[in-house]
Amino acid sequence: MFFLEMYKNPKECFTAFKQPYVTKNWFILYIATLFTITILVFVFLKRDQTVNYKQDDGTHGTATWMSAQTAKNVLGVGLNKGIIFGKMAEGGLLGLIKPKPIVTLPPKTYFNRNVAIFGASGSMKSRAYVRNNILQMASEGHSIIVTDPKGELFQDTSLFLESRGYNVKAYNLSNMQHSDRWNPIAEVKNDIDAQLFAEVVIANTKMPGSKGSDPFWDRGEQNLLKALVMFVVNEYPEGERNLPSVYSLLASSSPKHVDKIFSGLPLNHPAKMPYNIYAQANETVRTGIIIGLGTRLQVFQNNLVQQLAETSDMDLTLPGQEKCAYFAIVPDTDSTFDFLAGLFFSFLFINLTRYADLNGGKCDKEVYFLLDEFPNIGAIPDFTKKISTIRSRGIHSSVIFQNIAQLKNRYPNDAWQEIIGNCDSRLFLGATDYATAQFVSDLLGQSTVEDTASTTRAGLEGLFDFGRVTKRVSKRNLLNPDEILRLPHKNAILILRGQEPVLLEKMDYTTHPLAKKLQSRKIKDYKPTWSDSFRESRQLYQKPVIQPKTQTAYDLPEDDNYKEPEQKANMFW
Repeated sequence: MFFLEMYKNPKECFTAFKQPYVTKNWFILYIATLFTITILVFVFLKRDQTVNYKQDDGTHGTATWMSAQTAKNVLGVGLNKGIIFGKMAEGGLLGLIKPKPIVTLPPKTYFNRNVAIFGASGSMKSRAYVRNNILQMASEGHSIIVTDPKGELFQDTSLFLESRGYNVKAYNLSNMQHSDRWNPIAEVKNDIDAQLFAEVVIANTKMPGSKGSDPFWDRGEQNLLKALVMFVVNEYPEGERNLPSVYSLLASSSPKHVDKIFSGLPLNHPAKMPYNIYAQANETVRTGIIIGLGTRLQVFQNNLVQQLAETSDMDLTLPGQEKCAYFAIVPDTDSTFDFLAGLFFSFLFINLTRYADLNGGKCDKEVYFLLDEFPNIGAIPDFTKKISTIRSRGIHSSVIFQNIAQLKNRYPNDAWQEIIGNCDSRLFLGATDYATAQFVSDLLGQSTVEDTASTTRAGLEGLFDFGRVTKRVSKRNLLNPDEILRLPHKNAILILRGQEPVLLEKMDYTTHPLAKKLQSRKIKDYKPTWSDSFRESRQLYQKPVIQPKTQTAYDLPEDDNYKEPEQKANMFW
């Protein structure tokens, strides 16, 4: 009726707006029209930009994101037990439920608990993974071995862990006066251990910037080091069986002196065989080997390093028996102490594996290695074998690295692929390099998609002309490398063995239920008893390079006319 009156008398149309109900009706009509036009324009602009995945057509691939129901069946969605990966992503799996449920690898699962974490600098590797899982493992009473390049994890969690009954230790190679001591030689029980010891030292003492070295010299130095270690282990008093003694013996000897020491050993002495291999070289070469090995171990010229390696405050078997939290604070700015870090982790794996094998095949306590900046802790010999066999023994590793190239450099010749391949869970937090993005894109796989091509008329007429549509099936990566590089900072991607990938939201550790119980302790406030004695002694004198404390039957003076004692063999046995 209103509109009919307007048509008969247009002049009155504006006066009609004085009526409230007329203004209201016109406003409603205006809003409805504007909304309709907006929707039509949006559909028109977006209709060719949406990727239409053909999940029921596997012509070119079947890659797709994991469904909510599958996630519930495979993962611990909202269970809050096990390894924390993150939270369900907004707009995706259960993302509309508030609060977003935590996603974990549940305790009872057929997946192994080895995790490979890809994360560029600043991608929240520590905040979203390491700290969360320190808190998580503590809540479940598991032992924890953590690499902590900056010492921040120790500062933020050590007091909390002590309050929960953990035996907390710090192997601090950045600030040694605030470190617990560890004597690598004490871990050498036989010639196999000595062989591993020598391999780790040689592998992790390459000169900075060198692309490789002559294997001839490496092998010579390795055999000499093995011989020296076995000599110290078997001939020195228990309190002097340490790396400083090995270095002292090496630094105070010439080739002739070394020959005199080892020539008097019985043929079945553990040090005899590696020495004989070293001794095949002429005197000039042997001199070069001694100098080369001395250069590799020159850090033991430092009195503080000597003190750190003289004896042990840490039992590397204990984490398999009771709740322990060991922090390895390894400098990430230089490689000077890589060989000590490599020895530490190598013997941790060996000791825990041996303990499990002697006690029913499994450690009493589950042990979780959270190896942040994994390529920077030194090369661990046969790590590919270790990570593939430790699951059944209750030992699990999370290897965390910034990019594929970094892992390749430390573990070349496809060893890096074996390491990743032995991790059933791969968590991607972000990348800045194309090689890593390409690797992740390949892991996600290819999908079959429907391409749509349409033709429409130009101008305003084309706005409502949906024209002719042509469709065809083609292939597309689930995410292309450039899309991987542009992944939002808040998101992560979880790829499980044999499963579809999951889009997650990173979980900041401050949202963990136990985070409110954390207390901070500065590194300088952690003062082991031995360091107090060291500081006092430094005020009295500067200790020289250690000389042999005890002269054995084979620690001979450098005298060409010296005659060996007649009963030297009896003294060993």
